[in-house]
Amino acid sequence: MRYLQHRGNADVVRQDLRRELGITVSLRTVQRAVRHLRREVLAQRRSTVRFETTAGQQLQIDFGSLQVPIAEQSRKIYLFVATLGYSRRTFVDVFLHERQSAWIHGIEGAFRYFGGITCELLLDNAKPLVHKHNVQTREIIFNERFRSFCR
Repeated sequence: MRYLQHRGNADVVRQDLRRELGITVSLRTVQRAVRHLRREVLAQRRSTVRFETTAGQQLQIDFGSLQVPIAEQSRKIYLFVATLGYSRRTFVDVFLHERQSAWIHGIEGAFRYFGGITCELLLDNAKPLVHKHNVQTREIIFNERFRSFCR
């Protein structure tokens, strides 16, 4: 629904109605019509509260992937994304794989780009970096090469 797409902005929905369908209604009419969706929008806003860190404390890292055309063929590329927890500044690098060497090169590239290192790296349960993860005890054992890199 448009109200959810516009993150709870009833006025934008009203403008869409006028522009796309030629329907002119008051803002209050749209607000009454979407009143039942207001709780959902508020819940979405609360669920995405940003975790605040101090400057230099944390670098959040992850990989994403997408298909791109290269030489008239579709090729999967991997995007290493590093985001500083305090400023939300972002560094992105492109790789043809998501192996451990790409993670380490990506982290090094981010540190060079930002001009220093952070106290913490926040990452998910990445197989190239994690040797063992015990879900019950929440214990994580990183593989030796990655632990050595972090030291």
